[in-house]
Amino acid sequence: MDDLTVNSIMNTVSAVVIGSTIIICSAWVITSIVTSIKQRANTRTRTEIYNKLIDKFGAATELIEFLRSDAGLRFIEEHAVEPAQPLVKILNSIRLGVSLALIGAGMLIVGNVWDMTLGQDVWIVLALGGTVAFTAGAGFIIAAVISYKLCKAWGLIPVVETKEAKDH
Repeated sequence: MDDLTVNSIMNTVSAVVIGSTIIICSAWVITSIVTSIKQRANTRTRTEIYNKLIDKFGAATELIEFLRSDAGLRFIEEHAVEPAQPLVKILNSIRLGVSLALIGAGMLIVGNVWDMTLGQDVWIVLALGGTVAFTAGAGFIIAAVISYKLCKAWGLIPVVETKEAKDH
């Protein structure tokens, strides 16, 4: 291949990678901001409801009696904060890690199969991109394993009893 073709391929690949990165980062920032605003509004609403509830009752004993009643229990259940879901986050980290590792491995394999046929610049992009993607994927997988072990040790992940454990 001549230098003009390699240069054209490099410009196209660079534009696609940079454009994709900007779009993904922008989407992540927007999603984070929207989630934060939503959580802040929920917290503010919950605080207002609790403050009005406290103001409604003249004494603490009346509030405690209400909270112990069926209506109070329903009120607490309806306005309970959702617990953190560590398993969902751990599984998302594993999914992202495996995806990145496979993309990186694919780039490294393609770079090694084509070797210098496409030119040294393309080979360098494939080798560097593959190495970065693969190590990032491995990092996500390692972080997920550590998170799982910590969550399990801290009791954040419920223990599921198996049939064999119930029989004994």
